[in-house]
Amino acid sequence: MRSAGLDFRSRELVLREFPDPAPPGPGEVLFRVHEAGICGTDRELASFHFGFPPEGESFLTLGHEALGQVIETGPGVAGLEAGDWVVPMVRRPCSPRCPSCARGRRDLCVSGGFTEAGIFGRHGYLRDYAVDDASDLVRIPEQLACRAVLIEPLSVVEKAVETALRIHEPGARTALVLGAGPIGILAAMLFRLRGLEVTVYSMEPPDHPRAKLLGRAGIRYAAELGSERVDIALEAAGSPAAAFAALRALAPLGVCGILGSPSASGEMPFLDLLRYNQAVFGTVNAGPDAFARAVEDLGALEADVLDSMISRERFEDIGRTLATPGAAAAKTVHVVAE
Repeated sequence: MRSAGLDFRSRELVLREFPDPAPPGPGEVLFRVHEAGICGTDRELASFHFGFPPEGESFLTLGHEALGQVIETGPGVAGLEAGDWVVPMVRRPCSPRCPSCARGRRDLCVSGGFTEAGIFGRHGYLRDYAVDDASDLVRIPEQLACRAVLIEPLSVVEKAVETALRIHEPGARTALVLGAGPIGILAAMLFRLRGLEVTVYSMEPPDHPRAKLLGRAGIRYAAELGSERVDIALEAAGSPAAAFAALRALAPLGVCGILGSPSASGEMPFLDLLRYNQAVFGTVNAGPDAFARAVEDLGALEADVLDSMISRERFEDIGRTLATPGAAAAKTVHVVAE
């Protein structure tokens, strides 16, 4: 079968033939991959900034955002059958399991011994077929399959929004999202679904397609930051400058979430954090509960806006889309099953 990924010996992206999966064993599911999304993580991987292949191998199949359809289930699998649509979770628990993984919070693994499909030590889903444990798959209602490739990034947002709302006291009313990529747009839509007044700040001009997309969702877009203060600020731009701007935008009791910014030097407003009981947290990945909320909320978000976020490309064009992110559509998705 086909596979697209990274050769860590030659340090290049390659399309190659990959061994067909074995029939599913006890508790396992064989599924055909229909779509795989591409994000900034994949582009960093393709630059060999981080990531590594499975132990004993030099090749890593990319693609951690995926949608598949069940072909066959192994003995002992309950709740899934042939024809069902599924989204795989990215992170797999460490072994032996740390306290977080033992209680089902693989996303909070404290040992560092986890693997992640298409990122750390486990093949991803830019391939025709895959076999996973049923416990690592999330069943998707058929009516959501057309946009379910967004479930994985939405799960990351679900975790961040839930964390911010839980920390904020007594209750948040306003939110600022910095960055108008897929994570930023989904975060803004989710905050609005939760009843908050939301503003998205990004560098694109107000007539940019993503700014217009946010307008269709009833979300305010700003190409310049004002002086207003917000209850929750989420950095979703992968930018240290955006992270520091998020901190400066906090109102008393404000909560700031960092989703993508790398390390950087800058002024940290510690005195404001103390005076105004503000909080800062970082988050990455998502656990089973966040995936379940993502499935539930995907059906409640504006379907036409979600559909407009997606640009579908051929499997063979992975080299181009990794090298050149799409300017208009927020999410690039490769169609694996033609």
